[in-house]
Amino acid sequence: MENLLNQFKALSKEEKLAFMKDAMPYMVEIFSNDPPKMIAEMMPFCMNMMKSKGMEVERMRSMMKAMMG
Repeated sequence: MENLLNQFKALSKEEKLAFMKDAMPYMVEIFSNDPPKMIAEMMPFCMNMMKSKGMEVERMRSMMKAMMG
């Protein structure tokens, strides 16, 4: 896992974005297999990550609402 993370870190911003776009269908597949389990496991991780970067949950919700129309 550490090797993969180091490879990802070495990518440019554009390459990282392209990778995330390519990986997204696989992540959705994993989440769709057991949504309650994935939410229970991922929400605390996401919340901590957002807080560590200074992003508030309400701001994220607003941004998502704006993107969705």
